[in-house]
Amino acid sequence: MRYIADHDFHIHSTVSRCCHDESQTPDAILDYAKENGFKKICLTNHFWDNTVKSEADWIDEHDFSHVSSVLPLPSDNNIEFLFGCETDMDFNNVLGISRERFDAFDFIIVATTHLHLEGNTVRTKISTPEEAAFHWVDKLEKLLVKDLPFHKIGIAHLTTGHILKNQTAEALSLIPDATMYSIFSKCSDKGVGIELNVKTINLTDEQKNIILRPYIIAKECGCRFYLGSDSHKASALACAKENFEDIITQLNLKESDKFIIHP
Repeated sequence: MRYIADHDFHIHSTVSRCCHDESQTPDAILDYAKENGFKKICLTNHFWDNTVKSEADWIDEHDFSHVSSVLPLPSDNNIEFLFGCETDMDFNNVLGISRERFDAFDFIIVATTHLHLEGNTVRTKISTPEEAAFHWVDKLEKLLVKDLPFHKIGIAHLTTGHILKNQTAEALSLIPDATMYSIFSKCSDKGVGIELNVKTINLTDEQKNIILRPYIIAKECGCRFYLGSDSHKASALACAKENFEDIITQLNLKESDKFIIHP
């Protein structure tokens, strides 16, 4: 059975500092879910636990009191609205959520590809595809050896442009297949979710071959996938369902490939 696009597990509201669309509210996000026939959605604003110490200069406004200000979330009899977050790993690979906070969220997204944040996720600016490829691999490997409840964790946007502006494809092409098979075999063993949100509709065939390679390998390794628009504005939600359907088609995903959140 074809993978059903019945959810969106990566959405931001105005609680995230980088969301500047005042109409991106929980109520509007619930309407988006209704319009697209989703059964589940998850609000995943940026979060750094103020009990987690880091040498990086993280902003205080993304602490728990801030991200939980959206609660209670609006409800609908036909849609499950989950409370989640998106957190990062600093340049020392410290994860921005304490073990005590895991139970406060239904789902936790970890971003390992925010490689543009020098002084935060990386110590110094990444300037070359070789550096970006190294950190892409290193961040994932450091995450997967942590003692975490991977059954409720997703790995965000593995092919985002934040890896290296205008050179993401080149950086990804430098990572050997063998390395990706090793990483995604570990992901499969851990049971962590792999996010799908790359905008395949706008890619050329050559670009698709590069950008989709990690997901193709992840699928071969037995990984499970969830859909996440990573929307920071209402206009991005308008084409999210169409893009999800194209990703599903490109990867020939089945329902058996779906990641199920187990809070």
